[in-house]
Amino acid sequence: SDSRMDVQISEILRRLRFREQKQSSGLNRLIISHTNLQEQVEQLKKEISRLEFEKQRLERFLENESNDATGSSGTSSSDQRALHKELIDAVKKKSEYADKICEMTTVLKAKEVELAQKDGRCRELEKLTTSLQDRLTACEHNLANANRVNQSVMDENQTLQLLCNTQQSKYQDLEAEFEYIKQQLLTYKTKAAEDLNDENIRIKKHREEQLKKQQEDALKPKAPVVPPHVPPSKDTKPASEPFYRVLGPAIYPSTPCHTFEAHDVEVSALCFSPDGNYLATGGGDKMVKVWNVKQDLRTADLKCSLSGSGGGIMSVQFDQSSKTVLAASNDSMARIWTIGDLITRHTLAGHSGKVMTAKFMEDNNKVVTGSHDRTLKIWDLQRGACIRTLFAGSSCNDVITGKYLGSTIISGHFDQRLRFWDERTYNASEIALEGKITSLDYLPERYLLLCCSRDNVLRLVDLRQNSVTTTFRADGFNVSLDWSRACFSQDGQYIAAGSHDGTVFVWEVATGNVRSKKEHSSVVVSCSWHPLGQLFASAERSKRVTLWSH
Repeated sequence: SDSRMDVQISEILRRLRFREQKQSSGLNRLIISHTNLQEQVEQLKKEISRLEFEKQRLERFLENESNDATGSSGTSSSDQRALHKELIDAVKKKSEYADKICEMTTVLKAKEVELAQKDGRCRELEKLTTSLQDRLTACEHNLANANRVNQSVMDENQTLQLLCNTQQSKYQDLEAEFEYIKQQLLTYKTKAAEDLNDENIRIKKHREEQLKKQQEDALKPKAPVVPPHVPPSKDTKPASEPFYRVLGPAIYPSTPCHTFEAHDVEVSALCFSPDGNYLATGGGDKMVKVWNVKQDLRTADLKCSLSGSGGGIMSVQFDQSSKTVLAASNDSMARIWTIGDLITRHTLAGHSGKVMTAKFMEDNNKVVTGSHDRTLKIWDLQRGACIRTLFAGSSCNDVITGKYLGSTIISGHFDQRLRFWDERTYNASEIALEGKITSLDYLPERYLLLCCSRDNVLRLVDLRQNSVTTTFRADGFNVSLDWSRACFSQDGQYIAAGSHDGTVFVWEVATGNVRSKKEHSSVVVSCSWHPLGQLFASAERSKRVTLWSH
């Protein structure tokens, strides 16, 4: 379009120059003609002046002759007639010259008017020429800019093409690496299964040997042994059941009784086992650590460390037997370990974003995971594969499932919505809240769902009404992470959550009264009550976990 416009402008300029040249030649002829007329007028004026002078001279001569004729009769009448005729001719010539001057003056005025018109037209054409010249200059400038932009776009396109080729090559390399890793993983799983089978055979053989030995020992005759009588000592105390078997109401965590560094870097998750014997923690060091909980001493010591994760741990959970640990990590995977032999039993890979939460389902043979890739996945552990992907449309930060919910899965999302999924039909219903949801906890006895959100509010949702019944706030309470976890006490008397400044806030569910205690030095990420309610644990990002008692 720019080149077509340049051609049109050049054609207009050419025509204007041709017209100007043509009109200029006519104007030049007109000017020459005007100059000639002026010269002729001047000559005629001079001739008229001369004739006037000649007339006056003749009149004086005739007057003198007349005077002389009255005084003298020597002049002949023929001379007088000749002079009179000459005078008449001079008058006629004067009259002709005067008419000619009038005609020439009229023509001169017409030429002057035409000349003025031509001058005006020339000025208009000069203005048009100047305007077109300016427009041509602007078009040339725009064309130069367009050429520069076009060159820049071409260079950028070439760069992007090279980058695309590079990325394509990397993609092909990654595909080849993925295939290699998949083959290695299959090989590893096959070897792990073989090792597990060998271990099971060894254990079975060992048990059979022990059983055979016990049978042999039982067949041997034994002499009765009478134990000696030992008098009771004043320091001897009667034996008691383990502490975790003593049921009672949940404590209010007011006194820190034991603080320890759980990980080399930040702690991001913790969870008590259902039997209360263990505490699992997950951290940014890609480790899950299991701690023996000494309830009588209110302390915990390290039992084992579970490795193999490729990213920081985001959530942890025990199965109902307290022998298996499930962890979600930000390497887009979830993993399952058995704490007896520290073996990774399952690696659940399939998400495209970091996995924020993973929970066992009712029969412990299935797992549901929620991810930043806006999906939930249901995994069959017997098949070791994903059997269903649920598209939520928003990042999932936590899920709730279990025997008390039947076939329902509840998920909390970044778009401030609770979603209820039916495992049989995988249809979903929603409840809209007012903040981005960070965690969920369920109290089955009262059908209450606890939702923690980034607007610094805890909400109780009654699942019988599908509506928010109670909200909990406090001055200074600030939820600063998308994976901050709040929890119920085991009897539903309290709810607890951590704040950005290291303070633990505890609300009474019945009254809404809140108490707080600052023991941590950085943001409190997660907290949890012991299954029997006699201990409380909280974790902060700067490595430490604290156990609380009443």
